[in-house]
Amino acid sequence: RFNSTPHRTAKKEEGDYLKNFVSRHTYSERDQEMGYLAIVAKGDVLIYETKLPASGALARVPENQLQFIVHQALDSLDEKIWNTTNMYMKEIDRFNNMPVSAYVTAGHIKFMLLHQLGQDENSIKQFFNDLYKLYIKVAMNPFYLKNTPINSSSFNERVKILARNHFFR
Repeated sequence: RFNSTPHRTAKKEEGDYLKNFVSRHTYSERDQEMGYLAIVAKGDVLIYETKLPASGALARVPENQLQFIVHQALDSLDEKIWNTTNMYMKEIDRFNNMPVSAYVTAGHIKFMLLHQLGQDENSIKQFFNDLYKLYIKVAMNPFYLKNTPINSSSFNERVKILARNHFFR
């Protein structure tokens, strides 16, 4: 006769371990969200979006609210584009002490970063410059169709590495 009691206990312990692992993993991811990055093409078409690693208050903001904040900032960006020749715009909008910074390429692709107050301006500017170089590599790919979503896991991973390098030295 098969004794199922040790098996059930092992399954229960395994289930408890997985629950604890998932809750710790989820907590640490939520705790480490710095902001929200969106790349917007002509015609306000969203071609890339991601949450970036960091620590702070933005972890408590729901993702759909982050999207709304950045979308609202597009209006401010459209007004400011015509008043400057700079590609980098320090702060185009602010929501609850969370500034939105932007970088507009020569081809009118907009990089928008919702971040925590107090981030070093030079780090943000250098992040945008490196992100632009990364975007150019994707745009120059003959298999990439202009103004279509960027679904590359490699691109996503490199963006997150850039964020870690520029914001957590």
